[in-house]
Amino acid sequence: MDKQLEVARIKNGTKILFWLGILVFFIYSFQTIIDLDEIAHPRRQESFIRILTALSNPNFFEVETSRQVAEKMWETIQIAFLATTISTIFATPFTFFSARPSSFWGRGFNILLQPILSAIRAVHPLIITILITVLAGIGPTAGVLALTLFSTAVLIETFSEYAQQHISLDWATLFKVYFPGLALKYFPVNILIATVLGFMGGGGIGFFLQMHISLLNYRDASVAILACIIVIGSLDLLGGAVWRKIQNHRASLPSTPEIVSLQ
Repeated sequence: MDKQLEVARIKNGTKILFWLGILVFFIYSFQTIIDLDEIAHPRRQESFIRILTALSNPNFFEVETSRQVAEKMWETIQIAFLATTISTIFATPFTFFSARPSSFWGRGFNILLQPILSAIRAVHPLIITILITVLAGIGPTAGVLALTLFSTAVLIETFSEYAQQHISLDWATLFKVYFPGLALKYFPVNILIATVLGFMGGGGIGFFLQMHISLLNYRDASVAILACIIVIGSLDLLGGAVWRKIQNHRASLPSTPEIVSLQ
């Protein structure tokens, strides 16, 4: 009994030390990174208000601007759609093997695969885009290739975790329903990433934003920003609704024994 109490005290003490360490690191980081004097500088505040005023008055009634924004936004959606679809196709067979970590082939495959995936996820898609533009040139092709590489690494991890957490689901159901649902849920994130890739030559609405911000044309840039908010927000709500419907349908099914083990 005394030994159990001692173990409990040690665990509680360890938790307290851990959270104290987090608090100390937060305070230290805040003091060394955040520069409140710069934020409070009158000239910076004046510039911020001026830009914010321009952004709050989007140039909706300029027909050419609206047309260009619509074209570039559609191009961004296409970039994200192609990257999401291709990465889903690529991620599915890798998931089939990596989600079986207890088998001999699964362990060996994971030993080779996981470091590669971690390395890809550790490199920001912007850096990947810079490299791929050398190969494919500036434009949407570079954006699709860079986003596909990064998205494939992310979806393999997402699919594998879901498959391992729901071992009662057979592979056919995972492939037909849950993996596409997870990919659709991730689709708005890819649109957001594709927007950022445009700043580095990946095509789409990001290129339009980069050009007009560089020209200090904030009213036209505001139209593009609002288009991104509307499109990405709407698709995020749609993807979430579809995923909740899939989850609710699974919850309504009668409980069954584990059909296919992933082990």
